[in-house]
Amino acid sequence: MPIRDPQQLGAALQRERKRQGLTQTQLAEKAGLRQQTISAVEGGKPRSELQVIFDIMAALGLEVALSPRDGKISPSFEELF
Repeated sequence: MPIRDPQQLGAALQRERKRQGLTQTQLAEKAGLRQQTISAVEGGKPRSELQVIFDIMAALGLEVALSPRDGKISPSFEELF
């Protein structure tokens, strides 16, 4: 699923949290964050810190995969560096 803005990311994380049967409080404990932080991220707060996003994703067992928006195949991350 393409995610291009904070609102889409928040909605995707919320769907996964609910799919796993977790409350915001349970996810916050698992991620080492406050429930209010989970709420802000799920609400699409545009200034959420990147580390917070990664902490939430790790707690949900998710990872980031980059792909070009135009759908063209690009070199792998390793090929870039």
